Amino acid sequence: MTNDELWLYTLCKHNGISITDIQISRLTHYQILLLEWNKKINLVSRKNEENIWRGHISLSLTMLFKVAFRDGSRILDLGTGGGFPGIPLAILLPASSFVLLDSTQKKITAVQSMADSIGLTNVKTVWGRAEEIQKQPSFSHGFDAVVARSVSNLSNLVVWGMPFLKKEKGKNILSEKLPLSVPSLITFKGAEIEEEEKAAQEDFPYITFTSVPLIFPGSEAFDNLDKKLMIATAT
Repeated sequence: MTNDELWLYTLCKHNGISITDIQISRLTHYQILLLEWNKKINLVSRKNEENIWRGHISLSLTMLFKVAFRDGSRILDLGTGGGFPGIPLAILLPASSFVLLDSTQKKITAVQSMADSIGLTNVKTVWGRAEEIQKQPSFSHGFDAVVARSVSNLSNLVVWGMPFLKKEKGKNILSEKLPLSVPSLITFKGAEIEEEEKAAQEDFPYITFTSVPLIFPGSEAFDNLDKKLMIATAT
């Protein structure tokens, strides 16, 4: 293993997540493909290319340190961009299925190519606007969870993401780490989002918003100590 790979293996182990050599190899393959594609189209900031492993790939996986998805979950990555957090999650959760959605066709082409090269049979990509795709019968109310990173404010995410979620309540697909019932919308956010959260709560009083700090063994190695997960569920 490289130093980066060993670091991620140790980080996952300390946070109760099992990660195999094959999964680590796939994540490394993904990193290489990202750098290749980034020369053609802007998937990640070129100033941040040296930080892909920790700032994008590993950070995406920190969601699993706080939320447990049960086998068989169907998960939508809303505004996937270069495949975050969907591809890293799909690598670690082979028993779940993922749909990666983005409104930019070039990004979806790149993400599908990378998923195919890595051998991810549990990933499907869709090009289009969330407001339009959510109306299609095969997508409307068809997912156990919607995940997002660096997409928009909470109010927009509710509008774009909640119609994808199943209407059932209380099945607890998001299991022991957080006693939340699915369907749920889960997004990465910074620390200073009080006004954003307040506005979303006023706009959608029937939605429960749960803030989960991303503090865990090893979190000091990230530049995101003030980051958190925001989880939205219909009540």
